[in-house]
This record gives sequence, C-alpha cells and structure tokens, in this order.
Amino acid sequence: MAVIRITGTYSGLDTDKIIADLMKVERIKVDKVYKQKQLLEWKRDAYREISSLLMGFCDEYLNVLKTATNFRSPSAFAKFNIQSSNSSAVTATANADAANKTHTIQVISLASAAKITGSADIVADVKGSNDVSDFNLIGKKIAVTLDGVTKTLVLDDYSDEDGLSLEKLETDLEQKLADAFGTGKFDVVTEDGKVEIKVLLKGSTFSLSGDGLEGLGFTDGDNTSNGLSLTSSLYSIRNSFKNVLNITDPDENVTFTINGKTIDVKKSYAQATVKDIMNAINSSDAGVKMTYDSLNKQFILESTTEGAASNITYTDSASGLLESLGIVGGTFTAGKDAEFTLDGVEGMKRSSNKFTIDGVTYTLKEVSETPVTISVQADIDSVIENIKGFVNKYNELLDKINGKLSEKYDRNYLPLTEDEKDAMSEKEIEKWEEKAKTGLLAGDSILSRIVSSLRTALYEKIDGVSISLYDIGITTGSYTEKGRLKIDENKLRDALTNNFDEVVKLFTTESRYTYREGLDDSAKRTERYKQSGLAHRLYDIIQDNVRTTRDSNGKKGILLEKAGYTNDASEYSNYLYTQIKNKETLINTLENKLLAKENEYYRKFSAMEKILSQMQSQLSYISAITGNYYSNQ
Repeated sequence: MAVIRITGTYSGLDTDKIIADLMKVERIKVDKVYKQKQLLEWKRDAYREISSLLMGFCDEYLNVLKTATNFRSPSAFAKFNIQSSNSSAVTATANADAANKTHTIQVISLASAAKITGSADIVADVKGSNDVSDFNLIGKKIAVTLDGVTKTLVLDDYSDEDGLSLEKLETDLEQKLADAFGTGKFDVVTEDGKVEIKVLLKGSTFSLSGDGLEGLGFTDGDNTSNGLSLTSSLYSIRNSFKNVLNITDPDENVTFTINGKTIDVKKSYAQATVKDIMNAINSSDAGVKMTYDSLNKQFILESTTEGAASNITYTDSASGLLESLGIVGGTFTAGKDAEFTLDGVEGMKRSSNKFTIDGVTYTLKEVSETPVTISVQADIDSVIENIKGFVNKYNELLDKINGKLSEKYDRNYLPLTEDEKDAMSEKEIEKWEEKAKTGLLAGDSILSRIVSSLRTALYEKIDGVSISLYDIGITTGSYTEKGRLKIDENKLRDALTNNFDEVVKLFTTESRYTYREGLDDSAKRTERYKQSGLAHRLYDIIQDNVRTTRDSNGKKGILLEKAGYTNDASEYSNYLYTQIKNKETLINTLENKLLAKENEYYRKFSAMEKILSQMQSQLSYISAITGNYYSNQ
C-alpha cells in the first residue's frame, strides 16, 4: 500500500527528495545484486541456446527414427538407383545391406490370400406374400425410389367382368413404371396371385413404400427393396435375405466365430446393423476382412495375410447370420504362395508378394512371361549430398560454439536497472543489452571441452577401420578456422565409388558396448570410444552434454546440470537456477533492509519536525509574553 506522508511543515525542507537521494546510495547494493542475477539469467539462456543446437544436430543426423539421415546407421548411405525392365510385373527398393548388382526375377505365380466369396444375390425378391384379393385400388399410391430418384404412382381399378384381373394390373403397373422412369427398367410379374416387381438394370437399387402396397398383397415383414440396407438393424431387415435371418430373441447379443476367434458385436439384433458386423470382423484379431459388393449383392471374406498358410474357418450364430450373408455356402479359395525364379534359382516361394532378399525388397505385381531385370546401383550423388549436409550442419554448430568462446566481454556494459531504462529509448536499451549479453560464455570451460572433444573424435583412429576422414577428402582448414571441415568432392566420390563399405564403416561402426554401459563404467567407455565410428562418437559427446536421462549418480548431461532445459525436469533443477534463486532471496533481504532504512530516515526527520514544532510554540509563547510586557509600559 502507498504511504502518504506530510513532511517539511516546520522546517520547510523537501524531505522526500532528501531521503530519495540518501536511498540512491543505499540502493547501489541492491542494483549490484540485481545485475548479477540478470547476468546469470542471460548466461543460462546462452547455455540453453547451445544445448538446443546440439539437440538439433543430433535429431537431424544421429536420430534412429530418421533413417535417411541417421549417420549412426548404414541407412544414411543406402541411396540407390533402382531400374526395373518391367515395372508392371516387379518393382524393387534397396536398403543398406544391398550390393551394387543386377538381378533377374521371373514371376511364376503371385501370392494370394484365402478367400470366401459369398453367394451372390442374397437379397430376397420384392414380392408380396399374399394374393391380390381386391383389384379396386383406385386412388392408392406407391412411392418407388430407383437409384435415389423417387416417383409416386397412383393405382387404378383393375377389376374386370370376372371381378379380378392380374393381367390388367401387371400391364398397367409396368406402364406406370415406364412412364415414371423410362421403358425397359422394370418387369412386373404376377404368379399364383402374387405380385413381384423386378428391376432390369444391372447394379440398380429400388425400394417401395405407400398405402398401395397392402392392396398388392404386401404385408408387414415383406421385403420391399432389392438392395440390402447396411445401416438398418438386423432385426428390421431379417426378411430381406433369401435365407431369412432366424432371430428368436431381438435382445440377444450378436456373436459368431471366425478362425477360432469369437466375434462379439456387443450389440443386440435389435441394435446391430450389417455395418456393425463388418466393423466387428475387420477390427478383430481373427485375421480377416469383410467387404460388400453391392452390384452382385454378395459379401467377401478374405484373409489379411497372403500365402498357402492363410485359412478361414467359421462357426455361424444360432440365428444363421453368416448363412444369411451368403458366407455359408460361399466359394472358398485357398491361399497361395508367390513362386518365382531369382538370379537363376528356380522354385523360390514366399508367402507375400513383397519380400526382402540380400537388402533388396521386391514387390511382385503380375506374372511375367520372361525374366525381369532389376538393376541396383549405388546413387553416389545422393550419398555425397547427404554427407555434405552432415558436414555443413556440423560446421554451423562448431561456428556457433567457437563464436561464443571468442566473443569479447565488455564489463562497462552491465544489465540496466529500471531507473536506467527510464532514461533511455527502446532502441538504446536494445543496443545496450545486446552489448551486455556479448561474451558471457567467452573462454567457457564447458564449451571449450565440447569443441575439443568433437575435433579429436573426428580424427582419432577407429579400431578395425582402415581409413580416416582425410582419406575420403574431408579435412580441417587452417588453425584460424578452428576445426571447420572442408570437402574435396572428387576425392570423396572416388572413395565412395572404390571403397564404399569402408566409408560406411568409418561413420557407422558400432562398439560392443552401448552408450549406457559406458556411461557408468570408464573402462567400457574407453573401449566404446576406440571401437565407435565417427557418428557414434559425436552422438556420445552430444549426449554427455544434453542427455535428459540420469546416470547412476542421478546426473543429466553437463549443460543441463549447469543451465537446465525448457520443458525438462532440469529447467528448475540446475546450478544456475540455484544461483539465480539465491540472488532473488538476497534482493528480497536487501529490499526489506532498504525499506527499514527509509522508514528510519522518515522517523528521524519526523522527530526533527516535532522538535521544530515545539520550538516554534515556545517562540510564539515568548513573543506573546514579551509583546504584552512592552504594551503595558
């Protein structure tokens, strides 16, 4: 709360200004600690910037999830030009295990999955179950929907002198359908006194509704569509199947078995739809997929795995659901293995049309009458571009760290206090703080050790590898370039062309010890270093500094222990955080002392004012007495 003071009443002094000036001297101590705290925060941010750069390099070029650029793996060098002489029959890709070679492959037969092709036309006919008994249907209506288009037919009186005329009804109804939708699309058949309506168009779906259906002999439960509704409940469409679904209890859960796995739809017949049945099958672990062919009105059940070993078995539900869907009584086709001849070796088989042999992944598409040539040639240009990207990113990282190490720190530029900022423009503040932040990591021992470790790791010999970076055209420049790498592209191309495997080993050779094993055992760490390729060495150095996991002593990476990292537990648990909090505590203590000091000054000036007040009263009293004396003389 703001304190309102009335000062200088008797002394006439500007007490507030006098005390403010006195407090400026006292505040120097607080400002000094504040600036120390600000420098620590800037230093923390500078360390985190380096951590971010190290993590970025690691994520881009040493990340096992990014196979194309992971230099710890041969995958970064697995760049191939693949040519197929008949890509409609066979295509191929290659991984790091592939060799420069031309293969020949002839496809004898393709792999296929076991399949049950359900019976076609499983939907019941659109036919009334009762005889037409009254032919005077004048004014009655039928709504006919054909492929989404609905027309309404108004029926007439079809009686004749004998009272009934199926022929007249059949002829008139066909004509009305022709007038509504065009000729040749519907056929109306009357047999044994019952009316049946057929659509003559292949793949077309129609449905009927309206008060005229009852007069034509249709009753509740009769099928009034030649299509199967996939979204209506099974109970409501039970009579839509030629093999009527025998549901005795609508509230019973729908279950059946495929390949020994119980398919529980978790819905009753009154709730479950055909779509629910398909989803339950397709999402189960039965290893099959169900599809529906609306043109032929049939279901297809196919194994999700190819090959001779694939199979489909089932046990129907008590209601005969699979029979109604046409699966029971459908045509079973056994699965087959793919058969081919590769590089002259006949009779080779695989259970899938996609398989990998010696680093080459083949995809068989169709039977080939003659052998297909697959040319696998290393794409040296792409590998060179990958290595150039790696080197450029490394140089950027090194330049940034070396830049921080060599910056000059000017002690004349310290963080600004709020009072100092008030006396400056925003541009002046920006320039001042930019200067004040410069050189905070100059000569820093942690960064110096990182640079030294990186440079040493790249050129010390690797056990079991006969070449070095220098041998493949990657060298450091002069001393003034501080370890930056340069590439002699011609020499690198020659090394990749004539000594490809050794170049890959130079980067990717793995030690028998993991990083984690070496982390807590110095002897294993020494062995790991000697045995590791360049990419693994760089990975270890980066992890030593920005590792987010803890070692056996509970320590994270060196930089994280020093300055922490945003969104990591180390953000509020590191050396600089502790130092910053200590400064904040000290500032609070000093601020409290300043407040006490200020209050003390005000008490003293208040006491002075009180004394002056008393003196003023005494003086007034004396003046009054003296004035009375002289006035009486």
